[in-house]
This record gives sequence, structure tokens and C-alpha cells, in this order.
Amino acid sequence: MSPATNQVVCVTGAAGFIASWIVKLLLEKGYVVRGTVRNPDDSKNNHLRELEGAKERLTLCKADLLDLESLCEAISGCEGVFHTASPVIDDPEQMMEPAVMGTRNVMVAAAEAKVRRVVFTSSVGAVYMDPNRSPDVVVDESCWSDLQFCKNTKLFIEE
Repeated sequence: MSPATNQVVCVTGAAGFIASWIVKLLLEKGYVVRGTVRNPDDSKNNHLRELEGAKERLTLCKADLLDLESLCEAISGCEGVFHTASPVIDDPEQMMEPAVMGTRNVMVAAAEAKVRRVVFTSSVGAVYMDPNRSPDVVVDESCWSDLQFCKNTKLFIEE
């Protein structure tokens, strides 16, 4: 998407590290941004409100990846979606189903809103953590982190 005033884009999980940078860059380029967060009033979102252009062009929307209606509301009228949100649960094996359902819901909401482009992001942690892979191998979508290695070394996120 080329930068243009009044183009509206949605960033799911806007308070996250990667998403916050996306929000910042989009605002700098003149986009109107709708960021989805669990609780728009939470002080952990203050860094977003302080971004240049946020007062004029950033709206934080309460949304849950497993609540299709909340995603439809946030994405309606958008030309693009950056999907960075993912549920974080203590057991990484139990994260898979809500992550897949959440992504499905974002895609359904984007399709219903006739969004032109969806960008789906992930963490390098999803592909990089494998002690058996040569450091010379180019890591791409065919590579996955070794779950047992991540568990043994406690490399997965625990809240």
C-alpha cells in the first residue's frame, strides 16, 4: 500500500513490540491506524498514544482474537490489516488452537470488510530455535523451532 492520507489500516495486537513499531511507521507515513488491544484504557498502551500523529490518527479498539464480531468492528472500513496478535498461554502446545482460530477470525473479518491486503507477522522464535540446524541454513517458512529444545531451555514465553 502506498502512503496516503485517510487510508485506514488495522494492526492487531497493537501494544506488542513488533506491532508498536508498525503503528509508529504507519502513523509517520500518514495512515489512520486502528490498533486492536485487549483493554484500550490499560496504561501499557500509553506508548502508542504518545506516538507522533496518534492523537489525530490512532484509535485503540477493544478486540479479542476469538471474538469474530470484535474483529469485524475493528477491521470494517480498513484497506489493510497487519496481523501481529497471538494469544500467549503458559503451555505452548495449548496456544496453537487459539492462535489458528484467531488468525482465521482475522482473515474472515478482513474478507468481509473487503480488505485489499493482509500482512501476517510472526516472531523469529517460531522458526529460529533449532540446535540441529546448521547456522548457514537460510531460515524460511519451511523451518520451525524445535519445541522440545524450547521447553528444555525455557525459550518460550511464560506469563
